[in-house]
Amino acid sequence: MICSNHRLTGAVFALVTMASLAGPLMAQQQLEGFTEPYRRIAVPASEIGVISEIAVVEGDEVLQSQLLARLNDTVLVASLEVARASKDAMGTRRGAEAEVRVREKQLASYRELQENGNASRRELDRSETEYQQAIARLQAIDEELEVRRLEYERVKAQVQRRRIESPISGVVVEVAKEAGEFVSPTDPIVLQVVQLDQLKAIFSVPLSLIRYVREGAEVTLQTGRENRDTQGIVEFVSPVADAESGSVRVKIRIPNLQRSIQSGIAVRWFLDAPTVRISQRTD
Repeated sequence: MICSNHRLTGAVFALVTMASLAGPLMAQQQLEGFTEPYRRIAVPASEIGVISEIAVVEGDEVLQSQLLARLNDTVLVASLEVARASKDAMGTRRGAEAEVRVREKQLASYRELQENGNASRRELDRSETEYQQAIARLQAIDEELEVRRLEYERVKAQVQRRRIESPISGVVVEVAKEAGEFVSPTDPIVLQVVQLDQLKAIFSVPLSLIRYVREGAEVTLQTGRENRDTQGIVEFVSPVADAESGSVRVKIRIPNLQRSIQSGIAVRWFLDAPTVRISQRTD
């Protein structure tokens, strides 16, 4: 009987020893968090003024650069039309071009006459001066037209800034103001838009496990009450640890093109970490 016990103990020891040589065990540490919109943007008005239009309602899906709201721009639109007319006014320039052509022909005629001895040097110099003056007037008009064009672009940009556009493709989750309300520098937020085709989950990983986490690694998460397996990608591992909790902030991006995962639900991450196997013999 004693011999049998010794043989059994030896067999157990051999199995434990072989297992320890095969490699370390993997233990799972459960981390919990919540899904969040990948981006949540409070969309402000870039100018102060009265809202003339809210073009969306809560729940609307919007594309990047889509109009969300507009500030009153009646005065600026009128100024834009004035600037457009001023920019496109070409009568003065056509007159200056015609004068340049006339002075150029006169100068050519005086040069020919001077070569034949029928015009004095003084008459030729005066003709050259008049030609240069005509060119200078045409240049001054071109410069003025360029200033008018820039003024038109400036007013056009001001009108554009009265438009409140979506910075991303996403869903409107809050409309903070209504048409007729005033937008001030101290309260500029008009709407909130979130991106849901990707989600994120933030985990606090203990310092003892952070060395097993790598940016860019694919991980399996479990979401919701059904504990459905969901793939995620480690997008960010904070280089700074939280001294109070002894943990490191890790952000995981969760692809969600079909919108099958709800934002705000529980998500669990079972982080694998090696543990030391017991290989001591106990009699």
